[in-house]
Amino acid sequence: MRAIALMIARALARTTEILATLIMIVVTALNLTQVGGRYLFNTGFSWTEEYMRYLMIWLMMLGSVACIFRAEHMGIEALEHLAGPRFAPLVKSALYSIAAIFCVILLVYSWPQALRNASQVAPASGIPMIYPYLALPVGAALMLVQIALSWVAGFEPEHDDLSDTGGSA
Repeated sequence: MRAIALMIARALARTTEILATLIMIVVTALNLTQVGGRYLFNTGFSWTEEYMRYLMIWLMMLGSVACIFRAEHMGIEALEHLAGPRFAPLVKSALYSIAAIFCVILLVYSWPQALRNASQVAPASGIPMIYPYLALPVGAALMLVQIALSWVAGFEPEHDDLSDTGGSA
């Protein structure tokens, strides 16, 4: 069970990392387009800033899923060290519980908000606002799945291909 959970958690982390990387490439290209248009052609595109803002929300939510897998998310390691090796797993379990509760609250409140804004469109780009708003419930749901998989797999990812550079230390 632990091996299957680790395999699924690794696949979820890899998928969200790839999506976040692609989003970052698009944001960078949009930013360069905006700056180039403004300084080279003395005109800017009104929609690029809006797209960048909404894509950065997706980037943060998807990147958080991978951070949970790698245990690189913001945490309170001082509490684990103070608790000692005997109680460190309990502290880590409590921290993951708090994160899961936060994700549940985020999911419960952001889903109706996304649906309420389905008919609204962004002023500059004209995209339906449900797309930026969906970043929160989708990200919260994926983080909940990753937290559950981390619990089953044992919190700390083993040395795996996500962080392996091919060399040995």
